This record gives sequence, structure tokens and C-alpha cells, in this order.
Amino acid sequence: MHQLPSPLFLALEAEDFPAQAILAWDGTYRDKPFVVVDQDPENHKTFAIACSPAARALGMQAGMAMAAMRRRCKRVLPVFRNLSWETALGEELRALCQRYTPESVAAAGRAVLDMTGTPAARALQPQALAAKLRRDVLYATGLTDVAVGAAGTRLMAKVMARQARGRNAETGFCPLGAEAETLAPLPPACLPGLSPQCRQRILRYALVSVGQIRGLGRTALAARFGGEGEKLYTLACGLDLEEIRVVNLSVTSETVLKEDINDEDGLDRKVRLTADKLAFRLREAGRQADKLVMTIRYADGKAARKTVIIRPRTDEFHILAGKAGEAFRALYQRRVALRSIALTVPTPKQDSGQTDLLASLADHRRQALGNALAKIRARSGFGIILSGANVEVGDAK
Repeated sequence: MHQLPSPLFLALEAEDFPAQAILAWDGTYRDKPFVVVDQDPENHKTFAIACSPAARALGMQAGMAMAAMRRRCKRVLPVFRNLSWETALGEELRALCQRYTPESVAAAGRAVLDMTGTPAARALQPQALAAKLRRDVLYATGLTDVAVGAAGTRLMAKVMARQARGRNAETGFCPLGAEAETLAPLPPACLPGLSPQCRQRILRYALVSVGQIRGLGRTALAARFGGEGEKLYTLACGLDLEEIRVVNLSVTSETVLKEDINDEDGLDRKVRLTADKLAFRLREAGRQADKLVMTIRYADGKAARKTVIIRPRTDEFHILAGKAGEAFRALYQRRVALRSIALTVPTPKQDSGQTDLLASLADHRRQALGNALAKIRARSGFGIILSGANVEVGDAK
């Protein structure tokens, strides 16, 4: 009888993600003690969202009041949060996770990957696979402080990542079947998904380990913690409450230049070609774009990214090409030769099939032409029809 593969999950934690996003995009802050804020730093009600490594070394922590930090150390700099940088970095992380497995969930500085039955899980031991994921994240995203946990459940993978982060380790691992034993000596703070009220009640009852919580039993916990008592007992036993979530796979198109070029007219054609490929892939998948991420990679290996919002969402080539052109002009400032241009729709939306009530006759004709081109390309390949305004000879791929 064929044996089912053992479940394996990887969880990734990037501490102080807003600060790491600033460090990844602006090297002038490297080694400086700064904290990230999202309101006036002179306001006594302003709290730090995240801290740089240099600020943590001075005793600063996320959640501390800015005024208290300044009393402790006048050298600490307040830096406003940059949501566009965080979004771009989060999308880079999401794209990397999906290269490992389509069953992954990535958010700001966190990710959970279901590696069950994947070729990578068959080729590597869990600890080695966790270490590989960490190396790839550090190399591809610019994050500098990352911990990865591996376990047979999502819950324990998250716990192992948090424990690794807490002890300044790179990875953590819990063997399948050892969940309760591994959790028993750990502090209740390691359990994810509990409300602040529940955590406060745990402190009031002086429960200092998960084993103590489990020892109280389901009935006692339900009596003392109300509706959250059942959840608390389940987590303390190492059981996973989460259902499997499969992310909406991103749609990407990339044009790799045959030779590094910096000719503006030639690059403009490459941008339009990349947008044309993206529009085709969106139509092929029955999806539309409400957000577009452009990534350009220079000949010296450095990369730059920009995210643009598209309203209303669309799969129209001329709109995507226009947005891609705007993003490219904003990004391409170094005048160094380029190696590749990529466009990604990180969370494509289902095409509802509804027609815009304000659409003109020209819009309807353009939509019909786009649908006809997509059908032909779907049968014979994208390169069967190319616009001469977008490409040069030899670009039909």
C-alpha cells in the first residue's frame, strides 16, 4: 500500500518587519539606532511600531512610548513608516514562498508554507529545508533578521519559529508526534491566536508554562476562560486549529534581455512586451489586476521595485502597459544597463465578466480584440501574434 507523505510545515518570522523594510531599501540607516513610528514623534501618545537592531541593543522594544525611549537614549531616531516599501518587500517574500510551494500564506514579515509531499521535502531533512528557506529569504529579499520553524503542524511550526527568534537561533524543529512534550515547558506567550484579554487572564492566574495550562483540563479552562477556554486547551495540547489555506497564485511575466541595454526606446518596447505577456496570462487564467508590481534588475545585480494600484481592476493591455510605463519611469533612475524587467500581479482577482456601464464603443471593441488575441495565443502560443510597437526581431517568446 502506498504510504502518504508525512505532513511538514515551515513558518517564517521576521522580527520588527517595518524596520527591516527601511533597512532593506535605505542603506543610510544601517547601524543607526532608530524606531519606526506612524504618527508625530513629538506626541506623548506615539509608540514605536518596530526597532532597528541597533535600537534593540540599547534596550528599545516595539510598543514602548517614544517619550520613554528618548529619556533612556537621546540618540534614538524616529523614522516614519513606509508602507510602500513594506508592501514591496512582502510581495517579494510571497513570491519566494510560492516558488517553494503553492500552498503558502505570506503576510508582513511572516509566512507559513505547507511543504507536505513537495520534492524539496523529499530531498532534504526538515532542519536542512528550514535552513535553506532562511538562506533564500536573506539572499532574495534584503531581510536581515529571520527565523524559521519546521514541524508537522502549522501551529508548531509557528511556535518553533518564535522560539528560535527568542533564543537568537536561526531555525527550530519539532518532530511529528512530539508536540505536547515540546510545548509543555514553554511559556504561554508562545501560543498564537489568543486575545489580549485571554493573555491577561493567564498572567493573573500565574500560569507560567503551557504544561500547567494543559494540566488544568478542558472543563476547568472553559469555566475560567469562557469561550476561549476550549481554544486555549486545544492549543496547549499542540493541536492545530487552522484550516488549510491555499493562496491565490500570483500572475507574473518577465522579459530577460538578451544583452544588457540602457537604450530608452528599446527598454520602452520591452516594458510594453512584458505588459502584453501579463495581459495574456491574466486573460488565460480568467483574472484581473488591481495591483501591479514592477521589478527591474540591473546588470550589476541590484534590483528595484515599485507597486502601483489599478482602479478599476482590469486585464486590458493598454491600461497595464500605461501603468507599467509609469512605474518604469519612476524606477529607472540609475542609467545602468538593465538585465530583466518583470511585472507581477500578487493577488489577481476573479474576472466577474461584467461590463463597465461607462465603457465606450472603442472600449468594447478593444475588449473583444483582446479576447480574440488571447484565444489565438492560447491555441498556438503567445509569440504567434506580436505587436511591432512592443518588440524587436527575435522577441517572440
